[in-house]
Amino acid sequence: MRTSIALFILVQLSLSSIAAQSWTTQLGITGGVVRQKPAGTGQRDYIDRWEIPSSGAIQASLFFVRPITKRLALESNLAASYAKFMETGGLVPRTSASDIRLIVRADLALTAGAYVAFGPMLRRRQVDSVHAMQTGLLGAIGYQHEIGRSLNGRIEAQWLTQRNSKSIEPSNVYALLLGFSRLLSSSPEASARAQKPFTPWRLQVGAAGGYARSHLYGTFSGFYVDAWESDVDLPGSTTAPPPLFVDAPMGGRFALEFGVNAQRLQEQGTTRFDGHFAPRLNVALYRGLYAAAGGNLRYLQQTGAKGFALAGANVATGYRFPVVRPLEGRVDISYTVFKERNDFPFAENTVAVMLGVAMALR
Repeated sequence: MRTSIALFILVQLSLSSIAAQSWTTQLGITGGVVRQKPAGTGQRDYIDRWEIPSSGAIQASLFFVRPITKRLALESNLAASYAKFMETGGLVPRTSASDIRLIVRADLALTAGAYVAFGPMLRRRQVDSVHAMQTGLLGAIGYQHEIGRSLNGRIEAQWLTQRNSKSIEPSNVYALLLGFSRLLSSSPEASARAQKPFTPWRLQVGAAGGYARSHLYGTFSGFYVDAWESDVDLPGSTTAPPPLFVDAPMGGRFALEFGVNAQRLQEQGTTRFDGHFAPRLNVALYRGLYAAAGGNLRYLQQTGAKGFALAGANVATGYRFPVVRPLEGRVDISYTVFKERNDFPFAENTVAVMLGVAMALR
């Protein structure tokens, strides 16, 4: 309640402010620091997450802004995930879980860069056969600034209250997020340019999500483990390939792509870190059709255990297509392998079909 009153007063004081910004249509990516605290416990039972980009577990990594008036815009955030785990030997019971989260908020410009935001949250979670709906309310204050002719950067503080519901305890979420967005043009000239024959590789950053099926197998403590895990994450990826990618053209048909994902989770005195870096070479074949090959380096660390790295390799093929200037879409099919090692006696193979959206950086 105190937070809502403070934000309301801030809005009222801003009405006399000059030089308010004008909202533009934009698509962006966020990541940062998130703390989730169960409500009313009075204990140090919070969960801290550091994520680049946001995994979608609490905040979605992608956001879309659509102007309503000069100072008012609607922003939507959608995150969806599904996971199914099966161990063929019966050592671990089969489990499945899904989570869909939608936030629609109103962004109100205060000054040339500052803004506040309010909006409801609706969430549906299911674990095995038990499902529940949860509602919430988001409040935010932030500042955005142009960092290029068509690029925006923003830093935002969020507070999200999630109410009590069937099988889901109430909680409060506090976040400090850094975001980057690309302004979208809807002029007839831009639309005409988007329909022209496909352009060569360009410097761009993007995010992808979709379906991944992983096979994990090996011997641990005398037991042979043979497990399959299926994941659907929109957007994002908890396995391979990494959800955030950057394309750097090399000239002609070639481009270097760098896939990145980093997560740090702290809960009840235990800290876990998972970092993934996947460089690859992309080769344009015909129009939007391409092939790719590269390597994977994944680093895992947990409190009380020595960190270790996993080396792997990947091959992929896909198709790139223009959406609206300056956005590009793609469908990417990849196969990733990780070899077992002494610290981690399991091999892993992953087949993934990912839908990605990339925005030009220049």
